[in-house]
Amino acid sequence: MAHNDKDLDKIYNDVFSDATRYMEDYEVQAVAATYMAIAMRLYKTHLDEDAYKDMIRTVMETEVKPYEEVKLH
Repeated sequence: MAHNDKDLDKIYNDVFSDATRYMEDYEVQAVAATYMAIAMRLYKTHLDEDAYKDMIRTVMETEVKPYEEVKLH
């Protein structure tokens, strides 16, 4: 099922909003680790082994910028 940019922006913002609420009660690292564990399990469930390994490689090689607007720690 393909999603458009509007759908992806909506779910990203919804999940990020949930994460910031969790960070009111839990450490940032615990929240991030939980989301990573869920993401990895979802990928492992829905991708074949080669696609899963490619996704892991992409994640490891992709540079990301930290959030600037929201203080997360």
